[in-house]
Amino acid sequence: MRKTAFASVILALTLTPVAAQEEALVTEFGIAFKPRDATLTKTRQRVEIDGTVPGDAPRYYRLRIRVNNPDHQEWAIAVRSPVGQILTAFDQSQTNCESEAGCWTRRLTSRLPVVQFSTASETVRAEVIDGLYMPSQPAKTFYSPMQGSRDELVTALGFNSREEKAAMQSLSDNLGMFIGSGPRADGTHANWCCSGVRLTADLFMTNWHCGAAPRMVDEAYWQTERCHQAIVDLSWDGDDEGREYACRAVEFADKDLDVAILRLSPLADGPTLVRPLTSPRLTTRAVTAGEKVLVLHHPACAPKSVTRECSVLKPGIGTWTAPRNQGTPSPNQATEFTHNCTTENGSSGGPVFSAEAELVGLHHLGVSPMRLEPGNFAVGMDAILSAIKTEKADLYQEIGAPADP
Repeated sequence: MRKTAFASVILALTLTPVAAQEEALVTEFGIAFKPRDATLTKTRQRVEIDGTVPGDAPRYYRLRIRVNNPDHQEWAIAVRSPVGQILTAFDQSQTNCESEAGCWTRRLTSRLPVVQFSTASETVRAEVIDGLYMPSQPAKTFYSPMQGSRDELVTALGFNSREEKAAMQSLSDNLGMFIGSGPRADGTHANWCCSGVRLTADLFMTNWHCGAAPRMVDEAYWQTERCHQAIVDLSWDGDDEGREYACRAVEFADKDLDVAILRLSPLADGPTLVRPLTSPRLTTRAVTAGEKVLVLHHPACAPKSVTRECSVLKPGIGTWTAPRNQGTPSPNQATEFTHNCTTENGSSGGPVFSAEAELVGLHHLGVSPMRLEPGNFAVGMDAILSAIKTEKADLYQEIGAPADP
């Protein structure tokens, strides 16, 4: 990728942030529903998923299915539209469906589906245990705008050359939406989204605070069950073949750095994991004040979006978990930088790229009245990579981090 092609995507503007707002975390998006009477057996081979989702046309929805198969017998499941087309199908070869967490289907776009089950065994049972209905727009959004910049759908961008277009598409291919699922602090159920970036064929990086619903105790974040109930969606909206994956394991998590790296696996009916055409170019250098950057993200759970025309405001900011306004942070706390790229809830975990297409940071918080520094906040990749190298050297090598200069 040539520097000139990518740098021309980022317009050089000097911007000033607007008034401070509360810190942006995750966006609750999607309506969780529990299908009624949705158990399937050898003698009950069909259930209609109706009366449980809102009446408007969905952006898409998913079903989570769990199969109890104590004798390791054959089974098959098909999900049909109301008029009969098979939307998705899978069988006992998908062993993750037989786990406690079950397995999610890929995106489904038809309303009122029918789930069919086939088995010759009396002992196999399947149940549609959850549904996630994704409306066309989130019910609530939280904006953290910066004067002069705005988020734009990547598919709606105009480019001056094929090289610029290819550069942006290559970066955006690795942008993913993390969709979490789990209890709120009051015991009710929540679904939420964040952004993130795929580092290798099966490693995905997002924020630590995306690992549970907001305001949960620290111990609730990135539990194995939370991982297994999550989805990472790398799809472009409207593409013929979605790229949606399950969270298999959490390889690295650090609250102070607000980062988590997940190991992905295919969904029951999803595509296999293949190496990205272009992997993000990692760097151990720190950003400098005034350098041009852009953020790729899913603001308010929207399709792949980018905020350009922005720059680093202040490097060397103290970690979000350190006491505020206590003077100059110590070197091990100076892990963040501020930027003036417009973001929203759901942008958390969005990769921040330099004009040279280096992955220099991970956006994680919006403007905050709790901090003196203006702008939105990102964690520097130099701090993240240093921690990974110290704590998990094999992972450092796997993600293709650069050698020390």
